[in-house]
Amino acid sequence: MILAAYKSNMVVSKFKLFFALGMLLCATPLFSQKAYRNQELSITTENDVYLLIRRDRYYSNGILFNYRFTKGEVSNSLDSSTIASPKKIFQFDLAQKFFTPEGITLSNPDEFDRPYAGLLVGGASVSLFPKPDKKISYGAELGVIGEISGGEAFQKWYHRFAGFLPPEGWEFQIRNEVFLNLKAEINKQFTLLPRTIDVVTHSKVSLGTSLLNTQQGFDVRFGKLQNIDRSAFVNSLIGRGSERFVGHNYFFFGYGLEYVVHNTLIGGSIWNIESPHTEELNHLVRHWRIGWAANSETATFKMTYYHLSEEVVGAKKHAYIGLELQLRFRPSKKRSQ
Repeated sequence: MILAAYKSNMVVSKFKLFFALGMLLCATPLFSQKAYRNQELSITTENDVYLLIRRDRYYSNGILFNYRFTKGEVSNSLDSSTIASPKKIFQFDLAQKFFTPEGITLSNPDEFDRPYAGLLVGGASVSLFPKPDKKISYGAELGVIGEISGGEAFQKWYHRFAGFLPPEGWEFQIRNEVFLNLKAEINKQFTLLPRTIDVVTHSKVSLGTSLLNTQQGFDVRFGKLQNIDRSAFVNSLIGRGSERFVGHNYFFFGYGLEYVVHNTLIGGSIWNIESPHTEELNHLVRHWRIGWAANSETATFKMTYYHLSEEVVGAKKHAYIGLELQLRFRPSKKRSQ
């Protein structure tokens, strides 16, 4: 409780700065005209302290970087439904996340309600848009869990720097491990009121050494909408059709069910790498979220509230906020000539 009170003062400033920057970039065309854009950079920060309440637990912090690009496409006025080959977007990811129990000042692991765990992961994926209302993506991620992820070092440094109370239980964290996961997702858009209200479903699966799960859910969007092959909702505002950008801002509400077979961050390694503290996971987890997105030709800002049911047997529900900023760029002069 004391930690969250101290932490909130600094995080409020960070929250306001990120929000103001995102809104400024989305409201300003950056002195550009409508143009074909084939690259996108994004940064996402996730933290429960953005809720501005005195609570800090479970998914303590996450920072994610993404680079997306198209390859072999040229600017044209055709959409995904009128050409032979589907729109294709490539993506590279880098993320660090770490997780703690609710009471980070506790030193007895018998009192923890979730293991300490750090995660550092890189990934690559491809997204295909065979139709304007359908997306298919698949990819792989390779990463490390444990002390070598840097989660412990980052949290301890950050708490010293900011004057927060130090976490006491990292010596009981999930042990070092390299992991490989394969993942796939299908999104389908169903229009209820053209350009105003729709439903976007998602079907996800992850098969790997650190995570084995499946998830099914949907989001209801309302506002000024576009097809999902030209929408920041599924990160598709680059490539074919980007030179015909139409501004679209919207709200969304989503719900989903996840079935988890294995999660190393909770139950420990499948390779019998013994960790000093693990917990029993709940196999069925409910997710819901509510958010808002604003888009300009060059930038997107998203703010999303996430709520999860109990991931660990005997633990509590959890909520956090994600803030994402996307920036889009034209092809380099050499490539465009």
